[in-house]
Amino acid sequence: MELDEATDKISLTDKEVAILRLIAAGQSTNRIAHSMSLKPSTVMWYRKRLHMKFKVHNMAELLYKAIEQKIL
Repeated sequence: MELDEATDKISLTDKEVAILRLIAAGQSTNRIAHSMSLKPSTVMWYRKRLHMKFKVHNMAELLYKAIEQKIL
């Protein structure tokens, strides 16, 4: 589910990628929620899910791994 065994690449949904890109652009949770017509709590849920998929504990690690995986 999270990791493609053949390529060791993390599998993300289109919405997860969109949110990750907005995070990388420095957007706040509230701005992301507004721009994507979501509730802030939903954006927080996606952030938590991204942290779990990438097995990281903070935003710097998340962005580093996303760049390393060539997702960003």
